[in-house]
Amino acid sequence: MEQERFLSRREFTKVLGLGAAGLSALSRADAVENEPFAIVHGPVAQSPGAGEVNITWHTNRPAVARVLYGYDGALTRTAFTSRDGLVPNDSTCHAVRLTGLTPGRPVQYKLVAQEFKRYVTPYVVRFGDTVESDVFACAPLDPHKESFSFLMWNDIHDQSGMLKEMFDDADWDGVDFVVLNGDIINDPVSEQQIFNAFYDVCAERFGARLPMVFVRGNHETRGGLARRLAEYTPGRDGRPYYSFDHGAAHVAALDSGEDKPDGNTEYAGLVDFAPFREAQTGWLQADLESDASRRARWRIMLSHIPIPLAPDNCFGAQEVGRLWRPLANAAGAHLWLSGHNHRFFAATLPGDTFHTVINPPDATVRVDASPETLAVTVVQKGGKILHQQTITA
Repeated sequence: MEQERFLSRREFTKVLGLGAAGLSALSRADAVENEPFAIVHGPVAQSPGAGEVNITWHTNRPAVARVLYGYDGALTRTAFTSRDGLVPNDSTCHAVRLTGLTPGRPVQYKLVAQEFKRYVTPYVVRFGDTVESDVFACAPLDPHKESFSFLMWNDIHDQSGMLKEMFDDADWDGVDFVVLNGDIINDPVSEQQIFNAFYDVCAERFGARLPMVFVRGNHETRGGLARRLAEYTPGRDGRPYYSFDHGAAHVAALDSGEDKPDGNTEYAGLVDFAPFREAQTGWLQADLESDASRRARWRIMLSHIPIPLAPDNCFGAQEVGRLWRPLANAAGAHLWLSGHNHRFFAATLPGDTFHTVINPPDATVRVDASPETLAVTVVQKGGKILHQQTITA
């Protein structure tokens, strides 16, 4: 068992000094009208699956968006989003899911956005300019791939400079996707805060080519933009939690919600996570009992809030332990990766089938999966190895 003390969560966020008042100066309510219409953020590929992925990007004014994609330089296919039969035209946030892709084969794609200016009447509309991006390539996940790796970070709390430094220090060889495991944003209050916190550095470093798995943390449920977070980090099927298969692994990305009871005065009566977690529990049980999970050599759990460990046994952790820990053990899970506690911990606890790793804010988790082993390495910023573990089935 390994454990190391870091700043507490409250100490860490206090040190940041990033209150809503300070962040509001970063936001822009509307794009300046005399700016050329443009793609201003992205792309970032997200929420991957076998042969499918979300492509996200942002324009400086509302637009109708689509993705041209294909193989070998021939972008002959078109994908766009519709909701309840309507194609969005009122947002600067764009997410288009590409499906039916060949697993593991890099797909080439181009972003296209046409500015939507206004309705003259309900039947007459005005469009503006159309812009296109460069051509990018991203490989969707492949359940038949023999070996793969992924990287994980968490609890960055808007410190994109630190995140970028850890990106620069990380070993990216063989990496197929990236996990951001919660509290990457510190109480989102503005769009620019989201871009500054992680989106832009991810787009710059890997976003166009490697899918990102964004796991919501409790600090992403707070702040004025929390209810719009899915516009920037879309999950799958209208949910922030989902599972996917890659190589010999079945991965469940869970949403642990808040860390205090719903009735806590801190939430002002504006949260309802008890039924949310209960519904997720039913989904998780079915998922872990699915053929895909049973066939997998490795079963990996991702959640921001970990199972309860003294002294970090907050209410949210108790709920994770009560609702999901028995399901993970019943399914024979092998690895559970979390954050939240702002201290490092790693152990296979008595009664658990899985190895628990709780990552601190200033460390990188790398997982290397092969048919024979699941190797976990945790490296602190600066190069100190905090943990190495090889798991065998």
